[in-house]
Amino acid sequence: MRGPGLPPVRRAKDGIGAPRYHQVYVTVRAWVQDGTYKPGAQIPTEPELGRIFGVSRITIRKAIDALVREGWLVRRQGRGTFARFPGGSRPVSIDMGSVLAQVSDLAALTGVRDRVVAEVDPDEETRAALALADGERVQRETHVRLLGDSPLGLITTFVPLDIASRLEGSASRDQPMFMLLAATGLRIASADQYLGATLAGVDAAQSLGVAVGAPLLRLVRVVKDERERPVERVVALYRADAYQYHLHLEAPRHGGRGRSRP
Repeated sequence: MRGPGLPPVRRAKDGIGAPRYHQVYVTVRAWVQDGTYKPGAQIPTEPELGRIFGVSRITIRKAIDALVREGWLVRRQGRGTFARFPGGSRPVSIDMGSVLAQVSDLAALTGVRDRVVAEVDPDEETRAALALADGERVQRETHVRLLGDSPLGLITTFVPLDIASRLEGSASRDQPMFMLLAATGLRIASADQYLGATLAGVDAAQSLGVAVGAPLLRLVRVVKDERERPVERVVALYRADAYQYHLHLEAPRHGGRGRSRP
């Protein structure tokens, strides 16, 4: 049975899109991210999830196993499976100017290869993150960031079409989408950023020159404007052997905050 406030879900199905277990994985992870199941709350049992998504228990277990490995869920013997938001419930707050500066620094140090821009139907996680209506499409842009001649990261950005229309005629599309949006006059007010680990799939492995299953750093950022509307979602996969995230910590002084940079 569904928990209180659980949003309706589409029954997972085969096809050109993601495998069934991945559809379950993405949806359950979104429930934890958006607070449908808060840290410590019990999620539906495997048989219940099977009925909700219309898939086998084996498919459900594969998705839940992945979420447990990544720290989104925790199993408690004899009690069930519970939400456990990675990194705790209180995010670290960093000044937006520092984030823009680190993005600018990264752009200055790297180049771009294999850019592809297309209008697409968003995946369910992107639809939820950007608060899109059913049937609403997005601009998806992918490229590989290069450090010298070596691939550093595979970057994918999703932007609502009315926001993407502002970018027509941009002088340099080699800049990160974050900076391009700001250059159009869009007032960026906040962003939520998540860092985690993942393994390279076939596409990421080919783009980054690593083996399938190689460890990658996964960065997800959702950017909001001054009206708190989500205007961009970026998913960046960085080579673990080439990318390092540096967070400088210091004692508070005159209301100052820590600084971070890649």
